Amino acid sequence: MGRKSAGAGAGAGADGLWFPAGRKVTKPQYNRQLVCATLHREGPSSRVGLHQATGIPLSRLSEICGELIRDGLVRESVVAPAEGSGRGRPQALLEIELRGLAAAVVRYDQSSIEASVADLAGDVRWRRRWDVPFRGPDDTLRRLVTAAKQAVAAGSAEGLRVAAVGAADPGTVDVAAGRSVRAVSMPGWRNVPVVERLAKATGLRVFIDRGDGWQALGEVMFGAGRGVQHAVFATLLEGIGGGIVESRRLLAGRDGSAGELGHTRVSDDGPACGCGGRGCLEAHLAPARLVALWRGEPPEAPVRDADRRFSEMLAAARGGDAGARGVLAEAAGRLARGLGNVVSLLNPERIILGGRFVEAGDAILAPLNAELPGYALPELLRGVDVRLAELGEASTPLGVAAHVRELLFAPPSAADRPPALAAGRRAGRAGDEP
Repeated sequence: MGRKSAGAGAGAGADGLWFPAGRKVTKPQYNRQLVCATLHREGPSSRVGLHQATGIPLSRLSEICGELIRDGLVRESVVAPAEGSGRGRPQALLEIELRGLAAAVVRYDQSSIEASVADLAGDVRWRRRWDVPFRGPDDTLRRLVTAAKQAVAAGSAEGLRVAAVGAADPGTVDVAAGRSVRAVSMPGWRNVPVVERLAKATGLRVFIDRGDGWQALGEVMFGAGRGVQHAVFATLLEGIGGGIVESRRLLAGRDGSAGELGHTRVSDDGPACGCGGRGCLEAHLAPARLVALWRGEPPEAPVRDADRRFSEMLAAARGGDAGARGVLAEAAGRLARGLGNVVSLLNPERIILGGRFVEAGDAILAPLNAELPGYALPELLRGVDVRLAELGEASTPLGVAAHVRELLFAPPSAADRPPALAAGRRAGRAGDEP
């Protein structure tokens, strides 16, 4: 069972998994969620340990654990005592069964749609991609519905219980309203009710966020950010994307679009950006612009097959080509200006570079590390670790899986406590404790 993030999901399917926060909660529902949340937070535990952590009487706790095991949410294993510990009896430990639960994910942009399934333990179990050009909101929504249904079916075929669907959006989003607000690269794509359509089609809870945000969370939970609490993610594809993870959760901002690093201004009179502004980091680091500079052409010159030529430029830089490395060094200076501001504002532990930055490797890392001290307070920059992303395309579904996992096993709040339990606690009746 789990808590539904306010305003972020819809749909009735798989509700047996989800804690009905904000609605009438029964004592059994509250106690089940408390047990799941405790196991998720504290790790494997014996029944006695759970009793001590939750206050639930052992007799009732055994019933709850039996139900959770039958429902596939918890598994039990017998652990032999450590040699020399003096304990002669094996111990039965309970833990959350993450590998049997999953999230289905759809990712979309102006040229493709991808569907995937990731289990909540952090493994991508199924993925499929369709290269389809954007032909308008109605066509894309129809394709997204088909892709989401295929992902849910694929998860079921793998023996997984799909708990929710995640949508990875290429633009700005309104998380609470469940809408994609705008994607610059998809003309006419404005205020699209993605969550509503996918929830109606699948019957599952649906969560939407920027694709860059899901990637950031995936890297922090399972990739280059493992072990840190506060991280900033920057990625280079056709443009610059970003995500902010604070206390191992996505920093959403007012609507859910916090982290739009690409549209921070790093010059007053720089190149025009697709957003309508000038001097955005995304405009300075556009792959076509960098290729033109490498070839000695005007930066605004059109470049045919820019993606392939950018790969050639990055390969040349890795091979020591002075011209290519010079272009990347200039790009790193612009990136340092943007990230330096982020360091001063957010004080992260780690900066993670994804997308084509990974392909550039040390040709971008070295000049970036050299330039960053010029744009951030030394005491804030001290200890900041800049690393390349590790997960590639898997970061998106794994970010969704991490989000679903945290919500699914979130602890119940005091406001969720059923009246009988609250009254029992006030009266001091042990039998009414959770």
